[in-house]
Amino acid sequence: MDAGLAGLLGGVIGAAVGAVGATASAWITGRKAEQQAKIQSETQLGQARLQLDAERTRGLRESRKSAYLAFAEGWSQVHGTLAEAAIKLGGIAPSDPPEEREERRQAARRLWNEARALHRHLNRLLHVIYVEGPSRTAGAAPAASSARAVAQAASGALAAAQAATGALASDFSGVMDWLHAIDHGTETPQHGAESERAHGEAYGKLLEFLYASADAVMQDTPDLREP
Repeated sequence: MDAGLAGLLGGVIGAAVGAVGATASAWITGRKAEQQAKIQSETQLGQARLQLDAERTRGLRESRKSAYLAFAEGWSQVHGTLAEAAIKLGGIAPSDPPEEREERRQAARRLWNEARALHRHLNRLLHVIYVEGPSRTAGAAPAASSARAVAQAASGALAAAQAATGALASDFSGVMDWLHAIDHGTETPQHGAESERAHGEAYGKLLEFLYASADAVMQDTPDLREP
């Protein structure tokens, strides 16, 4: 091969190698840029999800807090009205004139009936707590321990609300039994004592609900709800 042909061939080969090298370099650079863009996109998506979770947590916490406070207020109205009825009954003495006994008895009955009406509204407030969750599937779904803790706290608040509502039944019965005894002139100090005992036990259930609801709204991580 003469020198001219060799030089031409060398130039062609060199140009080809250079082109291949440039193409490979461009591909590697493009690949790195693609990977970096993917990583950045995934990072941004993760941050967006965390922000959405945080906003959802705040919204759920405030919604539950409102439901718990409304229930506690409604419960206290029922409980307080029954207490007023018991006070009316406690002011009746066997030696009182018939018209005074009748006036207090009728006032106690009106208050008892008012408490019953308030109790129907309380049941609707309890339904709101049911809606606020957690869902029945929350405890069964795989989740982080913090998420399970939130669901368990909300479940505890719901159970405490149910118990507080149920405790009012004895309070209602205590006042009504006392009222019936006065209707028939058979009241004894035991009637007042039984009513007071039921009233105090019911209030203890409210305190348990308040503690449980405080635990539920102070959790900082979202619980699992049905998707």
